[in-house]
Amino acid sequence: MQLVYWASRERLSMIQMTPAAQSQPDVAYQWMQSYIAALPREEETFLNEAVLAKTTGTSRTPVREALLRLEAEGFVKRIPHKGAYVPPISDPDVRAILQARSVVEKWAVLALEGMAEGQIDSFQHIIDQQHEAKDDPARFIELDTEFHTQMVRAGGNPILADFYSSLRQRQLRIGVRAVTRGTDRAGDVLREHQLIVDALRSRSLEAAHQAIDAHLDSTRLAVIGY
Repeated sequence: MQLVYWASRERLSMIQMTPAAQSQPDVAYQWMQSYIAALPREEETFLNEAVLAKTTGTSRTPVREALLRLEAEGFVKRIPHKGAYVPPISDPDVRAILQARSVVEKWAVLALEGMAEGQIDSFQHIIDQQHEAKDDPARFIELDTEFHTQMVRAGGNPILADFYSSLRQRQLRIGVRAVTRGTDRAGDVLREHQLIVDALRSRSLEAAHQAIDAHLDSTRLAVIGY
């Protein structure tokens, strides 16, 4: 178990500077979210309030507020007398997450016949933003998650949308590591997302399902290698 409370230089380089106008809880929240997203999925760690307050330039109260928010979103588990625990994500976890995504995303595009062109345009806009963020892994994966979340919301089932959102923290962690391994995973993601949007625009359910399956299979191979 990893008990190091400080981000490595590599991980720190992925954390964006926060505008001074933001509140201290928001500053702490964004720093910790970026740190967790950059943590190798196989690792586990505890986050200490005092060290986090010093690292983020805030104090323990806003750090505590940020940790409560992260706990509600599934990023950490608070353990008395130890701190905030960030669990590892195993290979079976990755497979299970991607299987769940396949079911929800393929269900969501069943609504494509009634999907407005403006909605499809919004997916394209996210891809355009991803092109601009290709050299920023954390931002790229945030946009990746937004792309898929918007697609699921377009399906019109708020219960499934909420379930999908509950996978967010694990998707961020899986995705950031996948696009920082030296291969052109970001380029693959952009091409795969474009195939999904093209299928939606052509109103082909079969093509949309095939594009989603290909994208998730590619993600699995990039993350766990099989």
